[in-house]
Amino acid sequence: MKIFRKRQEGECMRSFPKFNGRMVVPYLTVVALSASLLACGGGGTQIVDGGITGSGITMGRITSFGSIYVNGIKFDVDNASFNRDGIASSGQSEFSIGEFIVINGSIDASGTTGVASSVQFTDALEGAVTTASTDGSTIEILGQSIKTDPLTVFYDFAALTDLTVGNIVEVSGVADATGVITATSIRLKSGSFVVGISENEVKGLVSNLNEASKTFSVGNITVEYGSASLEDFGAQNLANGQFVEAKSNTNLVGNNLIASVVELEDEYLSLGANTEAEIEGFVTNYTSAASFAVNGISVTTTSATSYKNGSAASIGLNVFLEVEGEVNASGVLVAEEISFEDADSGVELEGAIQSVDTVKNEVEIAGQVVVIDASTIMIDELRELSPFTINDLVVGDLVEVKGTALANGKILATKFEREEID
Repeated sequence: MKIFRKRQEGECMRSFPKFNGRMVVPYLTVVALSASLLACGGGGTQIVDGGITGSGITMGRITSFGSIYVNGIKFDVDNASFNRDGIASSGQSEFSIGEFIVINGSIDASGTTGVASSVQFTDALEGAVTTASTDGSTIEILGQSIKTDPLTVFYDFAALTDLTVGNIVEVSGVADATGVITATSIRLKSGSFVVGISENEVKGLVSNLNEASKTFSVGNITVEYGSASLEDFGAQNLANGQFVEAKSNTNLVGNNLIASVVELEDEYLSLGANTEAEIEGFVTNYTSAASFAVNGISVTTTSATSYKNGSAASIGLNVFLEVEGEVNASGVLVAEEISFEDADSGVELEGAIQSVDTVKNEVEIAGQVVVIDASTIMIDELRELSPFTINDLVVGDLVEVKGTALANGKILATKFEREEID
């Protein structure tokens, strides 16, 4: 199926200062976000299902527009500042469904609406496909392993196997403990490297540093840094184990990236005491069900922690989950609620809409009732509407739904796509 080509449209906002480090869920091992985010109040608030209220940080993928919907919360962004990859942007028209973002702001007591003060996007990586996909779900980009799942959104191509070696893409996503990135969105930017326009930007841990040859490795990419400027290192020297972003304005030479800039970044986001946070991502370190890390952020549970779609026994390395709670004086996120998410499980449904109920937020497809809520990823391939809501649907629209079965027999849509009609 064809994926729409426009970025989402929306209202304008002001700029947001650049920060370094890696954005969790990533961003999480792959996207950058520095302590300055906290200093500037960057991050969002909280939670669905009642959850935390007040000011803090929330991170997740964009599911809809008309304001911005993240983690089931509708954020008013009229007075928010916007930033993409360290550059101030004009507003939400430069953002897209599926992109993983960080919002700073507040939400009301219902846990369903909020007011954003800043919105930040940092890609996981951008650059050339180095190994094409053969299975339709995995691919190598800039020497790094990328996975997709049923919720991944593609832009300007229909299937992962459509991408070929040398295509330039931008990936938003989340890395697990092994460094494999699960993409929340992938955008095809150009068929090949275009000098003066394209960039290759790889992020990861430095290894195999050779000061004599001025090279090091990030994943399967060799970075040549002899002519690069080193930024944000302060008094530190380049060393193995550091998390860096290497940027190049030239095409790859084999698997070699000739860097113009190497920037030292924080691998994970740090949260200050008393910060209310809702984070989703992979368990990147596991000691016990009461001591683990999500996207590098230390988490602890208590007897008061509640669980959704699982239990404490379900927590383990590389398990994808969502945690909401408050950071204690030791910098540990005390979990109030943990939700387990598995995009590969659930049901799929495709067909023409038989009825639309905008009061109940339900549509009927092939005799099956599908529920659309604030967490549903809404994509319109037919008319490329943005925002795209249940109010835009009519009987006869061809749609594809991915979701989870509810106890009442209905399907809760996690991803809802209106398709082009052949």
